[in-house]
Amino acid sequence: MNPNDFQVHDVADFPLVRLMPEGLPEGYAVQWEAEMETLIGQPDPFVMVVAAIDGEHREAHEDRKRRTLWMKRNRDTLARRCRGMVAVEPDTSKRTMMRAQSAALAGLFKVRLRIVATAEEAERLARAFLDGHGADRD
Repeated sequence: MNPNDFQVHDVADFPLVRLMPEGLPEGYAVQWEAEMETLIGQPDPFVMVVAAIDGEHREAHEDRKRRTLWMKRNRDTLARRCRGMVAVEPDTSKRTMMRAQSAALAGLFKVRLRIVATAEEAERLARAFLDGHGADRD
């Protein structure tokens, strides 16, 4: 897996895979899908860490739809390869709302999904997921 082949995900610190959603251009989902295919097609487990978004970020409807459909189609393989997803949201009220939404999504996509306040906390939890721990944390 060559980090230079990735434009949407940062795989330099694999098995931690980072996504910086802020600044992604409309139409990025096509590249996102290709990179996710590469990630789930390799044998090693990984954890996704999604960075906090500064301000209001509006993802294009078509991008969100493509990502959701891809995750539904690939949920079993994704569950075997991805040990969890950790998103960073420093704002307490937004984090609470995201946690409520993430509970349903985690069950639908079969991947543990946690929302935390800081990048440091996300890093610790991601490493715990890789070590087989952290299943009951929020």
